[in-house]
Amino acid sequence: MKQSTPSDPLPEAAALLRDRAALKKLLASPEAKRLRSLLSEGDTGRLRAAAEQARRGDSDALRAAAREILARPEHGALLRKLERDLSGGKSR
Repeated sequence: MKQSTPSDPLPEAAALLRDRAALKKLLASPEAKRLRSLLSEGDTGRLRAAAEQARRGDSDALRAAAREILARPEHGALLRKLERDLSGGKSR
């Protein structure tokens, strides 16, 4: 699986979407629940619209939204913890 980088988080996200068991486990985690509670309605609306654009082949908006969310300290920390958990605890 191509690993994500801070400037391009999409390769692992795409792979995760194909792995239903891993996605279900991720969404049930305390970190994912906390992250969902931190996202504003504007964030989720923007992410949905960006995901739709990515589905049509334009992933720039999704990359930009992901970078913006990752830049927020608590959001970024939660996402890094989720990423470590998904990669089996390996540091990047």
